[in-house]
Amino acid sequence: MERTVIYLMLIFVGTVAHKPSSPRPDRLMIRMYQLIDIVDQLKNYVNDLDSEFLPAPQDVKECCEQSAFSCFQKAKLKAADTGENGKIIKGFIKQMKRKLPHTKAGQRERQNLICPSCDSYEKKPPKEFLESLKSLLQKMIHQHLS
Repeated sequence: MERTVIYLMLIFVGTVAHKPSSPRPDRLMIRMYQLIDIVDQLKNYVNDLDSEFLPAPQDVKECCEQSAFSCFQKAKLKAADTGENGKIIKGFIKQMKRKLPHTKAGQRERQNLICPSCDSYEKKPPKEFLESLKSLLQKMIHQHLS
């Protein structure tokens, strides 16, 4: 009888003491979803963007996604004017240029120096540039989730 009570108390204490760790939000995923939102916002202002063609990576290998994303960040996307829309666009571009949180995949990629340079990608108008960026971000999210 005493053993049963002791076992029950141990089980009770074990279940009460064990609290599941709350899942910490994945910073990379949050950042990529924010970036998709920013790209969608910039698409609303596509007519207010400078019409200069920009290198837009497409059909990027999984090992080169971070490198391709940095090419998008380095591109000279800018507003055509300095009016109210120009200020809004500058704000979105500034947010877009923030670095992604570090990941193990990103560290592995840095060791793999076989990715194409930014200059090697075909240059596209701003609308297609933004569509390519969104496509890359969606691909990165999909890869991260699988």
